[in-house]
Amino acid sequence: MKANFVSTLAFMPLLALVPAMEVSDVYKTDIGNCDCTNIHLTGNHILNANCVRPGYGTRLDYSLDLNRCFANYLGTLNYIPEGNGDFGASCSPCNINGTKLDCECEVGRDRGTRHNEVELNDYGVIQIQDDKFTCDSTADIQKRSVNKEARFFLA
Repeated sequence: MKANFVSTLAFMPLLALVPAMEVSDVYKTDIGNCDCTNIHLTGNHILNANCVRPGYGTRLDYSLDLNRCFANYLGTLNYIPEGNGDFGASCSPCNINGTKLDCECEVGRDRGTRHNEVELNDYGVIQIQDDKFTCDSTADIQKRSVNKEARFFLA
């Protein structure tokens, strides 16, 4: 029993180091985890940012046409990975506030607009892969249900 207790104490200093370790930069691919600066939109739907390259530590300018990522369905922005939602044609104006996309989207002909806020850092929607922004991931995205707060869903 004495030997087990002593051997356990020998590993205690190593356990203190575990919280100090950080996840490797190569796994930090979400827009919010890549130390992005100067995040802005051009042309109402082109996302631009200067971010740290995952795994390299150097900075690079990135851009992505968010029309590939979102569609307007009855005034609600919906995530469509690897698609062409063309939300920019019916959502205007759109702005970026931090990593949040804010848009006014048409509900339908003569039915007004609806305000939308989409956190681009949620669910890994916008990621850096192979030195470019992508929106191809469907991991962790849930379809919207009646009792949940308004969030976009897969179209």
